[in-house]
Amino acid sequence: MYGNKKIIIIAAAVILALLIGLGLFFLLRSGAADTEQTSSKRDNMLLLARDYFDQGEYQMALDLLNQLLIDNATDEDARELRDDILAARKSEEAASKQAELDALRNQNEQLAESLDRLGESINRENPEDTAARERAEAERRQREEAQRQEVESLIAAGRRALSDKRYDDAVEAANSALRVQPDSRAARTLKNDAEKARRDAESAAERQAREELERELGKLLDDGRRAVEREQYTRAKDLSAQARALNPDSGEAWAIEGDAWYLADPQNSDNRRRASDAYEAALQRNPQDWNSHYRLGEIAYAEGNLDEAIDSFQRAASLKPDMADIWYELGKAQFRDARYADAAGSFENVSGIQSDFPNNWFNLGLCYSRLGKTSDAYKAFTQSIKVQPEHAPSHYETGRIYLRGENWSGAADSFTMAANLAPQKVRYWRSLGAAEYGLGNYDEAQDAYNKAVNLDPAHGDTLYNLALIALKQGDVDEALTKAAAAVRSDGSNAAYLYTLGQAAELAGMVDQAITSYRKSASMDPGYSKPRINLGVLYNERGEDDQAIEYLLQAMRIEPNSSAVWNNLGKAYLHKGDYSNSLKYFEKAAASNPDDVELQMNLALALTESGENNRAETAYTRVITMDPTRGDAYDKLARLQFSSGDNSGALSIIKALEKAVPGYSGLSDLKALIQ
Repeated sequence: MYGNKKIIIIAAAVILALLIGLGLFFLLRSGAADTEQTSSKRDNMLLLARDYFDQGEYQMALDLLNQLLIDNATDEDARELRDDILAARKSEEAASKQAELDALRNQNEQLAESLDRLGESINRENPEDTAARERAEAERRQREEAQRQEVESLIAAGRRALSDKRYDDAVEAANSALRVQPDSRAARTLKNDAEKARRDAESAAERQAREELERELGKLLDDGRRAVEREQYTRAKDLSAQARALNPDSGEAWAIEGDAWYLADPQNSDNRRRASDAYEAALQRNPQDWNSHYRLGEIAYAEGNLDEAIDSFQRAASLKPDMADIWYELGKAQFRDARYADAAGSFENVSGIQSDFPNNWFNLGLCYSRLGKTSDAYKAFTQSIKVQPEHAPSHYETGRIYLRGENWSGAADSFTMAANLAPQKVRYWRSLGAAEYGLGNYDEAQDAYNKAVNLDPAHGDTLYNLALIALKQGDVDEALTKAAAAVRSDGSNAAYLYTLGQAAELAGMVDQAITSYRKSASMDPGYSKPRINLGVLYNERGEDDQAIEYLLQAMRIEPNSSAVWNNLGKAYLHKGDYSNSLKYFEKAAASNPDDVELQMNLALALTESGENNRAETAYTRVITMDPTRGDAYDKLARLQFSSGDNSGALSIIKALEKAVPGYSGLSDLKALIQ
């Protein structure tokens, strides 16, 4: 917003007003100008109108023809040419509108697909990311191939050992293969075959001794597991030690030791270290222990070792694919490591196993959001709310999706739910304020932002937004207070400084406004707004060179801004540089042909430049666009009077009296012309 003096309001032309304006002029000038206008002037205007028509400048041609028809409504040549131009323009507008509709239809047809494929397309469009993924995939395949070859080699060695009746060597080879690939069927089969063959080769005495040892060991392990379940961790460690004394190769005994250390205090780094050592020992003896893989994943995740965590969780999931907790923890680690597609796959597995798993739908929605799959994210958050109706983050994320789509009402409803469920969350209140602002509910927006300020009094963006709302509500003092507070929170923020300048200007504190605008401009070389406002203020002060300097800076930032062109036109006009003034007013008027104010400025510049014929055309066009524009009638009448067209000037005065009753300058105008 540039302030009341700087906002260039772009309004569509009102067809009804156009028709009324044209009809009004037909009545005013028919018959009165026949004796005033020469045949030469009429022919020249017709010729110029045809030339504009041939070049596609329909409005300029129509402006000339409107003048002729105001003078003489029965001029058949002018009427015929006008009808041809209107028909041509209508045809061109219809073709343009159809092209826009076709483009919009194509855009809508692609929208749903593009939302789902956004993450993938972004990756494709980034060559560096694509190359990195391809390298990672190649490395993964190399690792898998190396593991496959190692497992095959170990199994082959184990089979040879089994054939040579070296049963312990065969079991160790099988275990080594399982440590590399826990879900290897061939390795499990080798281990089972070797253990069976070893049992079959035992003597009766050896078998009896082994079975007695297994019974005693089994009891110790069962008691150890029960001690862990009862949180008797010291007893569990003692039972684990007794079991290991009986059989140092008992993987389960080491796993109990690990659980006793880890579950006693997962936050204690020394406990985690001791537990990790025990779990590693368990997996050396029993590579298919999914629980040890899982616990190692938890420990690695807690310590920020995401690659290790993901590897351990994946091994656990391969051994226990129907356990939702493993997939959930794997998804969390993958998400934290920015592997969003992999994380989404893990969370999808969780939902397939247990559809009401706490927070899973929410996490899946976050993954889809990161991947740009907005539609899927919305569905996941909606499902999360069904499973957990009072889960504030799910309402908040749903609101963010609505907000990005400018569905202000949906966003406000979702943020209201989130804020009511978790009123201590500052960002929920801020987001609610943004949604209410989008709805135009400034009181409600102000209330939400004030609640955010109560929780975080020095947050710059919140204070800034409150200043914007105060400006909308016309509360200049409040706007000054909040904008100043925002600047105190961050004196380098160009937007905060600009808004402080706006509030100061509205309060009549022009020097302070200039200071704020200048500092805002210095903080952001690419920010045009403070430069435009500085141009306007310096222009109003009569400091034309300063005004032009800042406006030219703004034009380098926004080379096609009608606001910049219009204000440059004013600055050059005040300076008396009519050539440059006219140049920029023409640019501004051409860029927004339906903006009455821009067209009026062009008419004034044409008058100052002495281009009376073009000025007369421009004033006529302004009146056609807005029949209540009294100053346009006034200027047009004075222009016609100065050129000797007294009759035309009187006709314009009559039109002014009818169209703008009570016009303040009417008496002076009549005194001049009559």
